[in-house]
Amino acid sequence: MSEENKEKKNKKISQMSVSEIETAVRKSSENKLSDNCKYVQHLLQRKAELKK
Repeated sequence: MSEENKEKKNKKISQMSVSEIETAVRKSSENKLSDNCKYVQHLLQRKAELKK
């Protein structure tokens, strides 16, 4: 696989960095996902864990 394909592949939330989480939250808000969505809740929870 080339590096470009690896970057496009979805990543587990537990392996994301803070900047990747912020990007994912921004994309989900652009796609009209609510903050009550499980995916967004997990992203925000992981972001809080990393900020500690």
